[in-house]
Amino acid sequence: MDLSGLNGKTFATETGDIFVHKLLGKGKSAYSYLAEYNDHNVVLKLMHNEICDYYSFKGRNKVQLEVLAYEKLQEIGIRMPRLISYNESQNYLLKEYIEGPVASQIVAGGKPADFIMKHLFEMYHLAKSEHINIDYFPTNFVISDDQLFYVDYEINPYLPEWDLVNWGLYYWANSRGFARFLETGNAIHINEFPSEGIPYKRNFEVQLEDWIKQFTKMR
Repeated sequence: MDLSGLNGKTFATETGDIFVHKLLGKGKSAYSYLAEYNDHNVVLKLMHNEICDYYSFKGRNKVQLEVLAYEKLQEIGIRMPRLISYNESQNYLLKEYIEGPVASQIVAGGKPADFIMKHLFEMYHLAKSEHINIDYFPTNFVISDDQLFYVDYEINPYLPEWDLVNWGLYYWANSRGFARFLETGNAIHINEFPSEGIPYKRNFEVQLEDWIKQFTKMR
């Protein structure tokens, strides 16, 4: 199945047909689509087997990993869309659709509002207290009703080099680079080392220091 070309098609499941409206994005593990199921907008996440240069799933079942991650994130209080259903043999998850701008669009338009960064740091402190990282890349967050939602479910064991303050925040500070990235799809605008997923860090230290000082103090 060509996962990149399902727009306007029906995806059949054991619990009913899902009508696919449009591609929302592609990540390390899956293609995500805006779809319709039982007269409601949902997100259909279809796992792919494409290689990521800087991340390995080590042969583990991606659907199972996401379900376990969802349960953990729900337990610790991370704000995220509800998991509706999933099927390991068909390699999909069906999630609640959170309507609102993706954080990457906000970043591309300029400095994110303080309430967004406050909520992001709250998630960071919750995750770190449980010795895990979530994926802090801005495309994994949606803003709705003045709340920040983590929409990806992915978690990893905590490593400081991949946490918010040492990795993710550099993307949130790079407005110009993110605007170019969204226009072109080329990660060279946000990553100094694209094959390793390492962001540009020079010139963003002052902004990061301000955020860390402000939103760590508010805990």
